[in-house]
Amino acid sequence: MFKYLIIICLSLAGTVTAQDINGNWYGVFTNPQGQKQRLQLQLQRQGNQLKGQLKSPDIAKDGIQLDKASLKNNTLEFTIDSISFKYTGYWNSIRNRYEGYFVQIGNRTTLNFSREEIKDLPVTRPQDPSEHPAYDVEDVKFVNPVDKVLLSGTFTKPGQKGPYPVIILISGQRQQNRNNEQFDHRSFAVLTDYLVKHGIATLRFDDRGVGESTGNYDSSGIFNFAEDVKAGVSWLRKRNDADTAAIGLLGYSEGGTVAQIVAAGDPKIAFMINMASPGLDGREYYNRKLAQVAKAFGEKDNYIEAYVASYQRYLNVLYLTADPGDRQRKAYAELSALYNHFGDSTNTSGRQNFIESTYAADNTEEALSLLQYDPATYLAKIKCPVLAINGDQDVITDATSNLKGIESGLVKGGNELVTIRTFPGLNHLFQRCEACTLEEYGTLDETINPAVLEFITRWVQLLY
Repeated sequence: MFKYLIIICLSLAGTVTAQDINGNWYGVFTNPQGQKQRLQLQLQRQGNQLKGQLKSPDIAKDGIQLDKASLKNNTLEFTIDSISFKYTGYWNSIRNRYEGYFVQIGNRTTLNFSREEIKDLPVTRPQDPSEHPAYDVEDVKFVNPVDKVLLSGTFTKPGQKGPYPVIILISGQRQQNRNNEQFDHRSFAVLTDYLVKHGIATLRFDDRGVGESTGNYDSSGIFNFAEDVKAGVSWLRKRNDADTAAIGLLGYSEGGTVAQIVAAGDPKIAFMINMASPGLDGREYYNRKLAQVAKAFGEKDNYIEAYVASYQRYLNVLYLTADPGDRQRKAYAELSALYNHFGDSTNTSGRQNFIESTYAADNTEEALSLLQYDPATYLAKIKCPVLAINGDQDVITDATSNLKGIESGLVKGGNELVTIRTFPGLNHLFQRCEACTLEEYGTLDETINPAVLEFITRWVQLLY
């Protein structure tokens, strides 16, 4: 039980053994044209070396030999020099797969490998847009001049004459493409399809370092991502088909923090929508998430209380310690104590792997910036209309406490244009769920519940 809590709440994973790495691994990626392609990775230990080849059964029968391959702790890396291909993946033991990306000719694309053979390409979801939509779709590029990042995305607008209200869609934590593609669901494509059919344009883009966007995601935090969104706002304000008085922001999950930062600093933002977004300061948000997941796994209240207290000491180190060396030393000590108390204290290698992988996941610019973020500071400055929504079965972002935090922060700043809504029976992805567990996301055909799509659309339409 202890291991699963750590995996879910800290985005961590255990270490795969040498025996486990041998054999076939399977993955699917989406190319820049939106087409899916299967890959088969064959790996074999030969003494101290890792050898292998990569096949693409949809393109050719023969594989390409890997030039270099390594497995260190929970990180798999390999390269194919002839096609300028480099892969980096991190083992996620709750999903039993390597989750990562490959870089090729400057483009970074999400790619996961698991033992589950993919005999056919993933089927489209029922809500996926038609390949021939009855509206205008335009591939676009714009520049973030502050960080010198080129963002690539899609501007989608109704077929009739504009200008139109426009929503910039902002993805959540970790690297996402312009469709916010997770668990074979493309929520931003589905959301765009519904909005545009009802007269509202959207701009969605690949995160920096993902797909066709440049930049380094790993060295970036939420304030860097806010600069990317600001660049999108500036680009829209130069277009004749965008209503410059009706440009709004929609942030999903942690993307809501980015929307809050941008809206707080730009009084011309017309409206803001937060979907399952944090309304609590970083440490409290992580603690609530940990407690929720533990409860979902059936842990007792006294266990959860003790675990959260230990976890809080670790978060305090990350939050309060500026010096990198001092922060690592103190964090390692807290994680060691956490493992000894709640895990198997006799498993020395397990403890070390847990410490190193946990700290590596939490010592990124993105994770640290989220931990140190206090929404109240920014919400008090937002004067535009705000819609904040959550599903009441969300085990990642607690609906009650986070919506209350968002509402309180806005009202304290004098904002009276606030709409708060909790949708019964919906999970973190706003799907109608049954077991409402994390593992269920990919098994459900529904991408976004129709009631959510309708509610967001009507709320925007009432403004214009």
